[in-house]
Amino acid sequence: MPSPLIERMRALCALPGPPGREGAVREAIAQTLLPHADRLRQDAFGNLIAQQRAGEGAPHLLLQCHMDEVGVVVTAVEPGGAVRFDKVGLLADGVFPGREIDLLAEDGALHRGIVSIRGGHQQFLHGEDRPAPAQMWIEMGGLDGAAVRKLGIGPGAMGVFHSPFAGLGGGAWKSKAIDNRSGCALCIEAFLNARPLAGRLRLSAAFCVQEEVGARGASVLSVTHTLEGKPPDLAVVLDGVVADGPVVTPDGRGLRMGAGPVLRRFDHHPVTFFGHIPPPEAVAWVKETARAAGVPLQEDAYVGSFTDAATLSRSLPGGLQVVNLNLPRRFAHTPVEMFLESDLEAMSALVGALIRRVADGDFPTPGRDYKGRNRSAFG
Repeated sequence: MPSPLIERMRALCALPGPPGREGAVREAIAQTLLPHADRLRQDAFGNLIAQQRAGEGAPHLLLQCHMDEVGVVVTAVEPGGAVRFDKVGLLADGVFPGREIDLLAEDGALHRGIVSIRGGHQQFLHGEDRPAPAQMWIEMGGLDGAAVRKLGIGPGAMGVFHSPFAGLGGGAWKSKAIDNRSGCALCIEAFLNARPLAGRLRLSAAFCVQEEVGARGASVLSVTHTLEGKPPDLAVVLDGVVADGPVVTPDGRGLRMGAGPVLRRFDHHPVTFFGHIPPPEAVAWVKETARAAGVPLQEDAYVGSFTDAATLSRSLPGGLQVVNLNLPRRFAHTPVEMFLESDLEAMSALVGALIRRVADGDFPTPGRDYKGRNRSAFG
């Protein structure tokens, strides 16, 4: 029987949440956390922040994840009913032909369509054997353009892959939006499990918007993640990373599904210049915690990608100490992202161990006063 964490994943992955339209995901998370949070609010940008208060002098930990998923945006609806679209997020063109898409209307209703292209023989004759979105369209059954627009679908409407959450062999699960409903599920579980630490730990959990289009939501948390006047002492970002499955592939970079969560040591996106390098003290802290908890831990450096850590670390005056833990998965940014339940459970165990350590006052404090008394590596 699936674990409660897997069932939470199933429920979250079923919801649509393209960048800027994360409302269904946000409301589901809010309803879960409402009875357990001392404070729960949505900021002006759309981020959801749950907080647990504590006594004076208690450390403050921020857990952070993003709610949005890759998808499509409608650019035009043609008279005949063809819905033209473009990509939202880093997506390969090859994942689209023949895929089912759920388009999100203005009223929040979902309407199913299929990504269409010229037939194979026509692609060959016209040199379109590798079609881009410009050579594709979404068909909404037999509806013409007027009927499609009447549904509330027009330029600016967004859509996500239709791909139900399902179990595979060997403890694997697949779905759309594993990136990053896995982080959302882990944040929820960690927040609920931390209630016994109330009084000793200020805990904030931020569920952010628009990560897939430039880590935008995390960049505006400078005010909203301050609890009772105390900003976080450090933050843990939960996301996902490409890894090898049973077959070693060129994009896995030595990471393996089944070998535990991944501690990101370095990332940098050469086009946007987004990226993050965690403080060495924080890296050592995570590795020591994983060893003590008996949790397997992988490490990686990734040129060509970024997470919310890139902007979250700069969201406070003077900066915020951030570490990034990622769930290894296959088929990133496709309708069939795949992960192993054992990795999800291991990541949950590590997050729990980190939370308990912060509650005990045992966490890195890398600041230093060169004219006064130096702060130790650990508080």
